[in-house]
Amino acid sequence: MHVLKPAFRRLLVIAAAVAIPVMVGAAPASAASWRIVASPNSTASDGLGAVTSFSPSSVWAVGQAYSVGSVSSTLIERYNGSSWQIVPSPNATGGRQNSLNGIAGTSASDIWAVGYDLSSRAHTHPLTEHYNGSAWSVVAAPQVAQMDGLAGVASVSPTNVWAVGGGNTGTGVTPPLVEHYDGTAWSVVPTSLTTAGWLNSVTAVSASNVWAVGHASGAGLVMHYDGTNWTQAAVPAPAGSSGWELTAVTATSASDVWAVGDATIGSVQHAIVEHFNGTSWSVTVAPDAAGSAYNEFFGVAAVTPTNVSAVGSSSPGNATSAPLIEHFDGVSWTIQPAPTTGGSNVSLGGVTSTSSAGPLWAVGQSFPAGSTNSQTLIEQYS
Repeated sequence: MHVLKPAFRRLLVIAAAVAIPVMVGAAPASAASWRIVASPNSTASDGLGAVTSFSPSSVWAVGQAYSVGSVSSTLIERYNGSSWQIVPSPNATGGRQNSLNGIAGTSASDIWAVGYDLSSRAHTHPLTEHYNGSAWSVVAAPQVAQMDGLAGVASVSPTNVWAVGGGNTGTGVTPPLVEHYDGTAWSVVPTSLTTAGWLNSVTAVSASNVWAVGHASGAGLVMHYDGTNWTQAAVPAPAGSSGWELTAVTATSASDVWAVGDATIGSVQHAIVEHFNGTSWSVTVAPDAAGSAYNEFFGVAAVTPTNVSAVGSSSPGNATSAPLIEHFDGVSWTIQPAPTTGGSNVSLGGVTSTSSAGPLWAVGQSFPAGSTNSQTLIEQYS
């Protein structure tokens, strides 16, 4: 399993809409642009799926390193202000495949990474790891189903951390998995959704305002925690969609929450954006990359309400893909030129901002032309 969060999500497998104008165009007029930054690989087939930052000299990314014999290890990389370096990270005891899909923290000495470990063909387990400023360690997390995994994490404080994902019993998908860390241990927290569903991402505005997104019954899923209970929120479907999902969520305030994903409308898969203004959600179909029948977002970062970036991939449908990066300036979404490695299959899985004035970082993976092995991909906007 090389493709991290999006692949794992698929493996385990209404409010009024107010459209935001969109247009296809170049990057916002400035000297800034996206560029590829050198990133290390620990094996012949590596990839990154999520990224977070605490300062311009403290940026962290997580993913998976896949080696021979169908064995994979966790992969954690850190940017120290001058270069990216691999940081030693543990694997679950007995885990044949280990992958980290989400990362978040309150500071550079309090970071959580979540994912899964595969002990056998039919058994996966939630994997949570913590960094205390010196080293990463595995912290036990409870399991609900035969195949459980975590896809996203959000930290309110060192004693208030949320992780989300889902599972599969072997005969069907279970309800969404939500776990909470109280400073001592992780525990499973029930939600209002008791039917099949999956949560891909979570973000915390405050201790009593947490959002998570994913999919259920072929449609996007949004859930909200009010400090007491997790409940499903009403969210509009893209007009004419036959199936859609949400893959990432972020927020700048209680009245500025952004979620991204994809929707199939007719014969084309479009990248989509949902926005919560404090009262209701609205949906926008983002611009498609030229000639691409498949467009999807995997990550989103909001610096301000008028400075939002989303990343993912686009494909004409011939088993190749290219990175997709789009930006919202407060009026419309535009496609930004995204450098590529020249590989046949290139995608970006996560994006983060170091500060309101600092650079953006996006991470993912690239398959060199003619190769079945992926390599890490890191891009910076500055």
